[in-house]
Amino acid sequence: MKFLKILSLPLLLITMTKCASYKLETNPPFKVVSATYAQFVGGRPESPGGTDIKVVYTADAKITFDRIFYKNQDAKIGYDEIGGQKSITAKFSSPSVKNKDMQMHNDPAKEYGNTPPSTDKKSPFQLKDNEIVISYIQGNKTKYYKVSNLKKGKQIIMQ
Repeated sequence: MKFLKILSLPLLLITMTKCASYKLETNPPFKVVSATYAQFVGGRPESPGGTDIKVVYTADAKITFDRIFYKNQDAKIGYDEIGGQKSITAKFSSPSVKNKDMQMHNDPAKEYGNTPPSTDKKSPFQLKDNEIVISYIQGNKTKYYKVSNLKKGKQIIMQ
């Protein structure tokens, strides 16, 4: 029994540190020219809106980008090239209210039965509002690069 306790402690520590750490690269094979985010608002009640992120970059070789991490979300990357300027984009939806029959009242007891929004998903990165992490694939390894100077763009109104 003592042997199992001794063996389980190092195994538990290795498992916990492996899950919690992602190494951020300091010298990626691309250069970020600009990085912006813009809030968008949907034109219909069932479209809650969200955030668009656009990163303009330069690179000598072809880069395979995978995901962008922003706040507690991550999204697949889309590619754009306008006027010879390469960029990657990602769209993050705002959490929507799933329970349309939510009861709001001055008396909290009358709000019994409302379900709070889910916050189950945790990002592997601790990010500020003006930070993102870009994941890209180099060889057969996924690598991560943090962009800390995200600039706010104008709000987009969808119709």
